[in-house]
Parts: sequence; structure tokens; C-alpha cells
Amino acid sequence: MKTSAMRRAIGWLTFAASFVLVSACQPEPSRSDRGEETRTPLRFSHGYWLGFFPLSIAEEKGFFDQQGVDVELLFNPDLYGMISDFTAGKVDGLPWTMEVVVRVLAKEPDARVVLYLGQTAGADVIMARPEIEKISDLKGKKVAAKTGALGEMLVGEMLERNGLAIDDVTLVNASETDVIPFLQNGTIQAAHTWEPYATQAAKAGARAIFSSKETPGLFADFTIFRGAVLRDRPDDVRAFIRAWFQAVEYWQAHPQEGNEIIARALKIPAGDISTDGYEFFSLEEVRRKFAPGNDPTSLAPLVNKHVEFLVQDGQLGRRPDIHQIFDSSFLPPATTRE
Repeated sequence: MKTSAMRRAIGWLTFAASFVLVSACQPEPSRSDRGEETRTPLRFSHGYWLGFFPLSIAEEKGFFDQQGVDVELLFNPDLYGMISDFTAGKVDGLPWTMEVVVRVLAKEPDARVVLYLGQTAGADVIMARPEIEKISDLKGKKVAAKTGALGEMLVGEMLERNGLAIDDVTLVNASETDVIPFLQNGTIQAAHTWEPYATQAAKAGARAIFSSKETPGLFADFTIFRGAVLRDRPDDVRAFIRAWFQAVEYWQAHPQEGNEIIARALKIPAGDISTDGYEFFSLEEVRRKFAPGNDPTSLAPLVNKHVEFLVQDGQLGRRPDIHQIFDSSFLPPATTRE
């Protein structure tokens, strides 16, 4: 894939301390007075993406506390801002897709992927204006996507499968959340986005012409922690992962309540929350996917595809050692679910 300034046409658009309330007459001894180690919360990013929503359930239902870890979820409405928070040391852990994980590892080589959250299976969509009847009609047209990221990869996959190349279109660099007005006024003819924005684009007259359902496994979400956290707080990381699976299972068993919890936490309409187009993985599935193998749906080929994309796009100078990216040692044992 050729990198050029011309095809990057448009620029894309607390820590809070905890206090224990005690009686003025008989104050409770502090943890240090009792000889206990004082720990800061495990700081973890989250944002407006379906694959991260179980975190809100884990917090609301007290699953982190039940599993024995103090977690502070740091919400960032700018998903890409979450990456900066991690590289700046503001958070201990980050959930994101593989192309971001590879870029982060280039700056934080001792970080590791410890959890495979799930994968988009139709949740990422290319929406097009009504006059685009088939994908080949996009030749010479403007297509919006976050360049150097998942959106550009999905556009590239769509074009390649239909006899086109990325240079056959004008790639407009735009956030997935901002493309609807551009589709409406004809500034662009197609765009990568996700729910609820895909539904909003459809209501405005656009239609889906391609989705991540056609690229199984390519766009998945992972959890990465800093190396220092993994070394110094392994039990906290294990507890975090147990709470994650507990939250996923709770949402699957109580979808309406789960949606309501997420809606309150993120201040979004409960009706806009749906797991359609997304597949969360069970512990057994994660353990299987972390196991080495040559299955085309295993992790190594998928990681290699992201690495190749970033190298060709000029974003990655050093290829990471795939065997050092993943660490499955923090997963619960196969027979342990609590």
C-alpha cells in the first residue's frame, strides 16, 4: 500500500483519589497503620465501543471488587485518545485492536497482550451513498476512513476483493463518528463507521456495501498491560481478567439489564446498544486462540497481516516478534470461572 500525503486529504476530525468515611469519634486505622500495603487502583481505559462495554457492567455489579482488584475505569470519548493515554503512562491497561497493539508495542516493547476480548463480525461497516450501486462504482470517488488504522484496512480489503486498489479512490481521513453529514451532503461517497452511526447513516439514505462480517477474525479486540504492571501486580491482572469474563457472561444472561447498566454508565440510549455484529469470546475460546498453530483463523496470520499493513503504510520500522506479543499465563485455569 502506497503512503502519500495526497491521499490523506482531510485531517481527522482523574485520576480521583478514594477516601474512606470514618467515624469522628473512633476513626478506622489506615491500611498502613495495620501494616497492609497501600495500592493505587489498576487504571484501565474504556470508551464508546461495543467491545469494551462489559467493563461498565463489571464496575456497576462490583465484579472487580468480588475478584479482589481495585480498578479505576478511565473513560475517554476519543477512542484514539486512549492510545495516547497509554503511551503517556496515564493508564496501566488498554483495550484495542491489533494494529494499535502493534504500534503500541513499538513504543512499549515490554507490554503484553493478556486477553482476547472478541471480534467484530459485521459491526464495522462501509456505508455508501445511494448512487453507489456496486463497489466498483467507487473508482475515482472519495471514501472516508481513519487512515493508518482499522478503517483504512477494511476499505483496502473491500477494494482488493472487487478488483480495485486503495489508489483507485481518494481516501479521506475522518473519524468514524463524524462521517454522516459528509455522506449526506455528498462530500464523500462512502465511509467506514460502526453502530450506532451505521444505523443513523442508513436513516439518512446510505446503505451498507461491505462489513467486517466478510473478514472474519481480522478485526478483533485485545487487552494489553504494561510490563511493569504484569511484573509487579500479576494477581491484580488475573483478577481483572476473571471479572471481565464474569461481566461478559452476566450481560449474555441478562441482556436488558446489561444494556441499561451500559446506557447509564456511558450516557447513551439503551436502544442504541446491541451485540449484533460482535462476538465476545469465552475463556475456552480465548485459551484456544492463544494456543500456537497454523490454522488460518489463529492469531499469527492475523497479526502478520496487521504488521504488513503498518510497514507498507510507513508506520512501523521494526517488526515485532509475534511470539513475544501474547502472554496467556494470566488467564484463569480452564476449570476456573470465578
